[in-house]
Amino acid sequence: MSSFETPPDQPIVGDCGIPVPVTAPQDPYRTLDDLMAVVEALCPRWPMRGTFAGADEMLL
Repeated sequence: MSSFETPPDQPIVGDCGIPVPVTAPQDPYRTLDDLMAVVEALCPRWPMRGTFAGADEMLL
């Protein structure tokens, strides 16, 4: 529900932003592989965690 018959102008955000060209779509699996390579570079070993023995639920 609006109290205006026509929406008011938005002078603050009307012409703002940085124009960014849209890139061609890439293979999503290659993008995921690139992301995982960055994650592995930042954290080459998994942190130590306890086991789930006796746990009723295993949630991520």
